[in-house]
Amino acid sequence: MKKFFLLIATVTMLTACNGNGNTSDNKPSSDSTAQTTEQPATEIPEEEIEEIEITVMKGPGTIECKNFTIDVPQDWEGQYVQDPRSIKLSVKAPSDEIFDFIYHEQSNFTQEKQLMMERDGMQDLGEKTFGNNTYATFLGKQDAVDTYIAIMKIGDGNSGTIKVSAFNVNTADNKMIPAILGNVKMK
Repeated sequence: MKKFFLLIATVTMLTACNGNGNTSDNKPSSDSTAQTTEQPATEIPEEEIEEIEITVMKGPGTIECKNFTIDVPQDWEGQYVQDPRSIKLSVKAPSDEIFDFIYHEQSNFTQEKQLMMERDGMQDLGEKTFGNNTYATFLGKQDAVDTYIAIMKIGDGNSGTIKVSAFNVNTADNKMIPAILGNVKMK
């Protein structure tokens, strides 16, 4: 199970690293300032990925990262990285739905929502509230897998977002969605 979560975390982190300003032969660009500003400050270098300890806990309980926490329900599994720079948490429902939560400090709720609506094959399900959290919600395919995507509005919507990708979720009325999306709390 730990290897599965590590695989998800590694793929997510490598995907986030895509487009960092390097050429295909991995030579740094001559403008190192531009390259530095394109990479998020919280990004974990690739050479440290295998050294990071991933902890899996069985709910109920709370998992946390740098910016937010999630209350993990009974019989769910929570996965987190033992690193103070981490911006990602994952939970797995007893029926195998996997929810990845990633904090994006520089994002804007309205812009993120618009970008998602412009993706091919993405169905806009509108804004929904789970607990005290408001999300823009979508259903579509991500890497040929049915995926439910929710973008959590933080504060006034200009101070970052949490993007949730839920794998193995192919209907908007999946009972696992409200069971976990209302459990997110900002620090």
